[in-house]
Amino acid sequence: MYELTKNEELILLSIWKLKDNAYGVTIRDHFKKITGKVLNYGSLYNTLYLLVRRGLVASGESEPLSKQGGRRKVLYSLTPEGKKALSDAQRIHKLAWGDVADYAFEKKK
Repeated sequence: MYELTKNEELILLSIWKLKDNAYGVTIRDHFKKITGKVLNYGSLYNTLYLLVRRGLVASGESEPLSKQGGRRKVLYSLTPEGKKALSDAQRIHKLAWGDVADYAFEKKK
């Protein structure tokens, strides 16, 4: 089993949540929404390339945008292996954090 890095896990989760609208800009925006951090495009596309090479993500082109000179977008989707990797990551998190109360790290008054 390949263990995902935190960025890989969050990018896979973003692709899963974005469904048919998962392309570079929307993935980056969703990553920022859930982490509060900006992921530069170099890191994003490098990670996407590695995820595609590992068979966790598939990529394909959209139809051209309807406006004149409209470009195609590279869309990303999870493969069955990518869904399993994300499921495994979730299971590990649940096992690791399962007996820790939500309030365990709050400051006591």
